[in-house]
Amino acid sequence: MLSKFIRIKMVKKKRSTVSLKKTNSKNKEPFPLRERTDIALKNFFLFLVIFIFSFVLYNFSSGDLFKNFFGILSLIFGFLSLAFLIAFVVLAILKSGSKKNNS
Repeated sequence: MLSKFIRIKMVKKKRSTVSLKKTNSKNKEPFPLRERTDIALKNFFLFLVIFIFSFVLYNFSSGDLFKNFFGILSLIFGFLSLAFLIAFVVLAILKSGSKKNNS
């Protein structure tokens, strides 16, 4: 009950003001579109090669365990390569659209 009536005043810490320099964020892109398309293309080719390798191992493996393992791996890497292909196509369309707007 006493805590309702007693008010303790909290002391605020004094902080020095820091001046922030404003940069023109419109001119600088944090991660340029060209780099994103290059990364998407590299990842697409990487996962495509891994998919082909695991698919070949799936076809030539004789044991059930290996066949199932390489089948699941080829399925996963196939979907990943498809996802990076879609990302690359979308980024390429954005890149061509931005070139038209700049001209």
